[in-house]
Amino acid sequence: MIRLGYLDEDKSNRNTFNRVFKNDFEVIMLDDFAKVFTLDLLLKEIDNQGIQVLAVDYKLSEKGTVKYNGDEVLDAINEHKRYFPVFLMTSYVDEAIKKVNNTFLVNDKDGLDNDKTIDLLKNQIAGSVESYHRIVREKEERAKVLEAKQDSNVGLTEDEEQELLDLHVEMSKIDPAANPLSPDMMQTSAIRDLKTVVKRSEEILKSLSK
Repeated sequence: MIRLGYLDEDKSNRNTFNRVFKNDFEVIMLDDFAKVFTLDLLLKEIDNQGIQVLAVDYKLSEKGTVKYNGDEVLDAINEHKRYFPVFLMTSYVDEAIKKVNNTFLVNDKDGLDNDKTIDLLKNQIAGSVESYHRIVREKEERAKVLEAKQDSNVGLTEDEEQELLDLHVEMSKIDPAANPLSPDMMQTSAIRDLKTVVKRSEEILKSLSK
């Protein structure tokens, strides 16, 4: 069963959310606010709890419960857990829409009284998790293909080297801990060759100056 995390400072909203979704998902309430007080702590708690998709209230910081609002969660997810499924639940739809890049991630809390809206949300949640895993899998498989060619006698074309570099950056954005970027990963063969030439030129100049 999909582990659906929910972050909202209002207990009545949490109770409503749990009642609506508990039969279809394993709902994880992020209500120990000391553990999610900052964005960094929230990202760690998502991993610690094994959460697969996150729903978050838009207005969170007004009472000082946490230090951020829902739109900032979306930005942090995009930066540090790219493609991870997350969406907003809010009563301030118009205001939230102005704050986010993807308006389709904004959902009206009042819709939780409507069976049709609830069914659409359930499909959205399940579909977003499936889409996330598909994207990650495709990027991993493509990177493996390019890395195998890179290590072979054939080698990579310049376009393929750039593609592999872009994939390494993407994978690091998806999961920095599992895909740390080494300095060598950030270089194409052209850059490495140039550095070799520069280094050899410096050695020759030093030799001539003696």
